[in-house]
Amino acid sequence: MMRRDRRHGRFDACRAGASLVELLAAMTAASVVMSAAVSLVHRGYALESRSRQTIADERTALRLARQLRADVHAADRVRWAAASDEPWLIMIDMPLGTVTYATTAMGLERIVKRPVGMPSREDFTFSRQVSWVAHGDGPLVSLSGTSVADRSRRPPLVVDIAAALAPRAKLVHGGEP
Repeated sequence: MMRRDRRHGRFDACRAGASLVELLAAMTAASVVMSAAVSLVHRGYALESRSRQTIADERTALRLARQLRADVHAADRVRWAAASDEPWLIMIDMPLGTVTYATTAMGLERIVKRPVGMPSREDFTFSRQVSWVAHGDGPLVSLSGTSVADRSRRPPLVVDIAAALAPRAKLVHGGEP
């Protein structure tokens, strides 16, 4: 497009748009900014996901600790399995039935067996595999769990629960009567 210069009476070429180089530079700058923004959003979502899993694991561990302590305090007899070949970790005899804590693929399962009726189950599921060990010492029953090493950036999950027996209760090792 040509335009006439009024002062000098000649025609000048005016710019109607951007050159190809300017357009490519603007597109490159915009794509760099968009890539950085998408990367930050992705990292934010990944961090939020890991935080949610950690919080869920902590809630599950607190719920497990509360329930195990209540069961042990109400027990007449508590047996803990020292050998890993046992299908259960802790077996608690109560006046109203038997409570068993057994391992599952991703946590623990609490099974309540009453003399009458169906057994009830409660799962304590974690976001990753945990290896469990039960131990009894004096008036204390302890349950410890540690997460299996994985490639995630999360810190290892460590659960240590100790529960005191009632004075009338008896602590028994393994399958002893």
